[in-house]
Amino acid sequence: MSTEQSRPIAVPKSLVIEQVTAMLDHIDMSEPELRSQLFEDAIATFTARDDIDVRLVPDREVDASRCSVAGGYLADQMPPVLAISESASHGRRAFTALHEYGHHLQQSVYDLMERPTQQPDGGLALEDAACDFFASALLLPKDLVQQHIGEKGPSAASVVSLWQAAPQVSRAAVCVRAALALRTPGHVTLLDNQGEVVFSSSRELPPLRRGSDQSRVSIVDAALRAPERTIDGEAEFYYRDGIRGQELYAQAADLGGMTVVVSVSDRAAWRVLSLPRRDSGPKGAFRICEHIACGHEFRTFDPPCAQCGAPTCPECRQCNCAFRVQEKQCPSCFLLRSTQQFDPATGICLECS
Repeated sequence: MSTEQSRPIAVPKSLVIEQVTAMLDHIDMSEPELRSQLFEDAIATFTARDDIDVRLVPDREVDASRCSVAGGYLADQMPPVLAISESASHGRRAFTALHEYGHHLQQSVYDLMERPTQQPDGGLALEDAACDFFASALLLPKDLVQQHIGEKGPSAASVVSLWQAAPQVSRAAVCVRAALALRTPGHVTLLDNQGEVVFSSSRELPPLRRGSDQSRVSIVDAALRAPERTIDGEAEFYYRDGIRGQELYAQAADLGGMTVVVSVSDRAAWRVLSLPRRDSGPKGAFRICEHIACGHEFRTFDPPCAQCGAPTCPECRQCNCAFRVQEKQCPSCFLLRSTQQFDPATGICLECS
């Protein structure tokens, strides 16, 4: 649910599991037949209900929502609406409908509100992650998942195998179920043929934004060039403003015309040995201050100025807004410097004075 201007929040896997378990327990106690009905046909089941409405909407309306899937939950309608992208496939529509129903449960059932409200972001990240896992848990039973994903966790190859065993289920649902089996921090990411994120599910790492361009990531580039191969490598995914995530072990494979990348910090299921990296932290975007009097080189995680698009330099404390920065030439050394670097008494720069 992150945007370009907000920092995504990493949600502990244990907390997500607790929330999803509570959601499943709620429907099992309140409507014992509902789980099997949703497994058989989620769209038809929701359409027949009176307490919610299902609505297909244009893609542009979905893109404007903050949801991680191709849909949105409209709580202000009467009854509340589960909005689904018109262009979504049958399998994707089922997953999206279940995801949005997860929002409905967490925003209307009092007992499910406590955990989200205790989170530093108000529960936005937890609620969205719980919706993903809730939907995938209904579509992919645990025993089926265990037949394809072993105790070491998922690989790109095992994700492909699971999807082939359940072709009626969307690729996004398979990615979420695989992410739930991650043993260490990582992502299970689905990308289109341009290298943009279609869907991503994460464990204990900041989530990757839907629509973000990851084509510059080495393993993504290699996978797009050779879709017939399963590729092992490394990945440093990109966040907003050029910020790169930590270096991860990664495996990529074709998933029905798209690319799935499984990436983890250590203990990769497809490698004999994959130790934690020494430099495992995210890397801020590299910048050079454009002011001649400064020129400071730095890395930053701070968002850019909304007016000029440049971050604040930690040395001169300026962005690139012309009205904030005034420069003039020193009459002694003839260098262009910030007005803050001049002696008001002599009119020459501090270095010359």
